[in-house]
Amino acid sequence: MASVSSGFSLITGATDGIGRHTARRLVECGKSVVAHGRDDAKVDDVVRELEALAAQKGSGAMVRGVVSDLATVSGARALAGLVRETVESGGGLEALYNNAGVFMKGAYVETVDGREMTFAVNVVAPYVLTGLLMGDLVKRARESGRKSSVLNVASISASPRIDFENINAEKMFSAHGSYSLSKACMKAFSYELFDRLAAGKLCNGDATVDNLNVFSCDPGTVNTKMLLAGWGRCGIEIFEANDQFDIMVSDIEKNSVDFNGCYFVGAAPMKRSSAPGDADQARLWALLERETKLVYV
Repeated sequence: MASVSSGFSLITGATDGIGRHTARRLVECGKSVVAHGRDDAKVDDVVRELEALAAQKGSGAMVRGVVSDLATVSGARALAGLVRETVESGGGLEALYNNAGVFMKGAYVETVDGREMTFAVNVVAPYVLTGLLMGDLVKRARESGRKSSVLNVASISASPRIDFENINAEKMFSAHGSYSLSKACMKAFSYELFDRLAAGKLCNGDATVDNLNVFSCDPGTVNTKMLLAGWGRCGIEIFEANDQFDIMVSDIEKNSVDFNGCYFVGAAPMKRSSAPGDADQARLWALLERETKLVYV
């Protein structure tokens, strides 16, 4: 079944786990995919798999691969540039899945930017990538007449509040603590992003709730390498992990109309835990602006 739309969906962290499974689901239904990873060989491998799947299904999906390390701001910026070049001749960018994430089991690791690795990959990179690709998503929506979408992956493991005094492991590091904090940041970032969208403060007012969706989700407790490393085998298998696909594809019309801005658990929208103007959301946004020197227009 070919897709109505020919735009690309970018999935960060698409060489393994839920990202790879979601890419497969997209290609099966005719959605063109840009698969991101940080290793050339792994990206080549997933591209070959997806191309073979597209041919087998006769879906008409196009598949592209891009390589970049999201541990640095320069890496996130480079990825945005690669994606823009990649999708230019293929209908543009219609969806961004900020799926890539790390769980740093073991000792503290500092990036070359001087950040704790979990915060760098799980929070800083999505902020940069979304900001740089926002205009492309809106442009695609205006040309196609269909809303574009952003999905930020959070977690039910998110901490109940953001500890700004330990956001970069300044006081102490623990793998679980840093991961939980990063996912609390992703929820707050998503809510603030939607609030700015609703207020007409993105893309000089060109981005609106009529042409862009902002979703966040817990992708489910899934037996990925990350879950096995941090929590053990306590979830569903990867081939059953369909929440990201359901939110962005299967239920997109309902979600676009009724649940833009929502956080989803089990692909079902949850009652919002903050209000527009939330102080922690604003504080996080200001921190990310300073950290990255990227100000959304």
